[in-house]
Amino acid sequence: MTLIAATTMIASIAAAVAAIFSYLAIRRTRRLERYLELSIKSLRDETLPLIRDAASNISRSEDELEKLESLIDSTAIATEMMHKTSRAAFSALTSPIVKVRSLQAGSRAAASVLRTKKERK
Repeated sequence: MTLIAATTMIASIAAAVAAIFSYLAIRRTRRLERYLELSIKSLRDETLPLIRDAASNISRSEDELEKLESLIDSTAIATEMMHKTSRAAFSALTSPIVKVRSLQAGSRAAASVLRTKKERK
């Protein structure tokens, strides 16, 4: 066997071994690709319903927040009305009470003056 024939044979064997390793690598890569595709499909099948549920829950939460906001606004209005009403009631009741107290104090003072005049006589 000549040197050229031996070199050609070694190169052919090396190319065949490289081709076999390339084939095995490609086969393994394709197997991994199929596994990943199945994993992605499974993940998608599991997550899409969860995402839909989350979107639905968010929508319901937004509706509830709008109702709560309306309730808070109504409560603020009612509180303000109550404050104004109690202020008006306080003003309406305070004036007559002050007048009655003043009348009582004046009556006591007048009675005291009359008593002292009676006692001097």
